Amino acid sequence: AGAVGHYAVQFARQLGAAQVIATTSTPEKAALARAAGADATVDYRQSDAAAQVRAATGGHGIDRVIDMDIAANAALALEVLRPGGDFVVYGSGASPFSLPFFPLIAKNLNLRCFIVYHLEAADRQRAEATLEALLRRGVLQHQIAARLPLARIVEGHQLVEQGRAIGNVVLQLD
Repeated sequence: AGAVGHYAVQFARQLGAAQVIATTSTPEKAALARAAGADATVDYRQSDAAAQVRAATGGHGIDRVIDMDIAANAALALEVLRPGGDFVVYGSGASPFSLPFFPLIAKNLNLRCFIVYHLEAADRQRAEATLEALLRRGVLQHQIAARLPLARIVEGHQLVEQGRAIGNVVLQLD
């Protein structure tokens, strides 16, 4: 649960998910995910990560995986999704990569790749209205890793690209 995952946990919780499990890479990120509303966290780098996820769901598996890096996380996601589950992807850290077909069809999984810029107008308006309502209610937590003047934009990008920012890097216009 990085910057995007931090919001994904909150959206899932606020929009009615019965259980939210976040995968993280550090104890610090796990604590942030729990503070954002995750019921459980799993270090995805551990060899027993899938077993931990299955245990957290009582063996039922995950209904929906929201994934920011399909290249890094596909194997775990395919292993823990329940039959008929949804695998929603909007990013990949590597291109090209291979995605095994058999687990998708054997479990009747739904794979949906999207980018927000190409949402249908009605879907985009509905998402914007939902986000506005959550912001107005003040229920979203914002994790600001750094506030930098615009002149330090390169440093901000480096913080994010090197994984040294736990949260969002905000650029201030001076």
